[in-house]
Amino acid sequence: SVACRELNLSEGIEGEGVAVAVLLDTNIFISVKNREEPYYPHSKVLLEHIDDGLLIGLISTVTVAEMCVGYYLFGDVREKNRFITHIRSSDNYKVIDVDLNIAEKAGRIKAEAGIRLPDAILIASAIEKDAYAIVTHDIELRKASKYIKVLSARDCIQELMGRKSPR
Repeated sequence: SVACRELNLSEGIEGEGVAVAVLLDTNIFISVKNREEPYYPHSKVLLEHIDDGLLIGLISTVTVAEMCVGYYLFGDVREKNRFITHIRSSDNYKVIDVDLNIAEKAGRIKAEAGIRLPDAILIASAIEKDAYAIVTHDIELRKASKYIKVLSARDCIQELMGRKSPR
């Protein structure tokens, strides 16, 4: 079953005083950075909810590396530094290092579910940190839904925030 990680914050989901942790796939950040439709509006709202402390955003070091690749390919070191500073300085983002437990779980998930190793690392990180779900726009990750809930940004907002997301 899917565990729910709760952290005490001044505000939370529906006034409960807690925030739920979700692990964010790289494509959530890319959708916002590049304003990619149709995912941009929902991904932006999701990141705003994290910035506002309504959710906790878990980020694997794999996602950090993937984001840095894009910034370096386009020579955008200033934006890369802004991204790193934001996730490092915000109490609402938690960066997850790949340790031995996560590596072992990722190997098992890749072998059993047949997903790419970076995606297996994300799933293993989410499980290890008791995330409510992994939020992604990659339908391939649904292969891992037996391990953890896999939601789009839109579905995450609707399910956890109890509100309609942008259309």
